[in-house]
Amino acid sequence: MLVPKHRPVLVTPPAASPVSLADVKKALHVQHSEDDGRLQDEIDAAVAHYEGPDGILGGVILSEQRWRQDYDRVEQRLLLPLRPVGDVVSVTWKDEAGAESTIGNTNYARLTDAGGRYYLLFHDSYELPNYLYEVAGASVEFAAGYETVPADIKTAIIVRVQSQYDEAASANGQNLERIEANLIRKYRRPGIA
Repeated sequence: MLVPKHRPVLVTPPAASPVSLADVKKALHVQHSEDDGRLQDEIDAAVAHYEGPDGILGGVILSEQRWRQDYDRVEQRLLLPLRPVGDVVSVTWKDEAGAESTIGNTNYARLTDAGGRYYLLFHDSYELPNYLYEVAGASVEFAAGYETVPADIKTAIIVRVQSQYDEAASANGQNLERIEANLIRKYRRPGIA
């Protein structure tokens, strides 16, 4: 399986945050609006802590968005490093002259292995392109993220915001960290600290 050496590129950001400001304010019993900016910053930081190529969940995407993964060559199996993956939007490559071609969706399947990794598998009957125009000459654009963000991840985000915002929560930081770790445990890939 070809593991990409290029970082995934965000094409279309999510339409909304996986946890709303209203959800956090309700959970923290905040009824005023003077801290809305600070709370939103804390929500954004908590989401970034969990999500994406650098998030501690190891490539989990929370809200639906569109990503592109580039490759230097095309092999029978191309790993998609984010999860969960929805529809594959397009698979393209550039030939030696720089002309871009699209690989039709009847030539491959999007599959998941036993470890929960998503990948494209090109059918044996499809002749893979041999000579690409340039570095990162092949690309897969795909949808990633949950249609409905799991409740335990939403709760972990709220707990993380609470530990940053609330003075009383800061005093119980170890308990909150343990709760947060338990909420996200099943979403982490083995071997990711």
